Amino acid sequence: QTGEVKFKLNPKTGILHFVKHKFLEELEAKAVAQFLLANKDKLDKTQIGEILGKEPDYAFVKDEGVPASHGGKGFCVAILHEYVDNMVFNGLEFDEAIRLFLSGFRLPGEAQKIDRIMEKFAERYSKQNPQVFASADTAFILAFSIIMLNTDLHNPSIKEERRMTVE
Repeated sequence: QTGEVKFKLNPKTGILHFVKHKFLEELEAKAVAQFLLANKDKLDKTQIGEILGKEPDYAFVKDEGVPASHGGKGFCVAILHEYVDNMVFNGLEFDEAIRLFLSGFRLPGEAQKIDRIMEKFAERYSKQNPQVFASADTAFILAFSIIMLNTDLHNPSIKEERRMTVE
């Protein structure tokens, strides 16, 4: 429980706590991704989304020469890739796959972060369902459009006059 609280307050501190107390064997992208997936119902979904969406330069370990897979620059991008690569979308309809994917975290609010996350999702979905889309780019455009439409429809901070219409 202490780790869950630490994770909610600061995901980096929470993950380091999980490593220190052996809930995670090491600070390694694959292990962290698997841990986030396995504990998605216990950990704060907003913070999981923040980790998955972090910019490519972000590092857990500030020392020079530490590889991205072990906490160096690009660590969160490596976690994102491992997280998505651990998901199975074979045979799922596109909307079912998006729901499954987004059930484990809350998308961050920043468009660049959403872009990074949904691009990786589209790549994985297309790889596992090659007959559905001609390319991963098509899947990405549709995924991003679905997110935008969903946000427009359900976000109460968007004023009625600013909502999308058929025109």
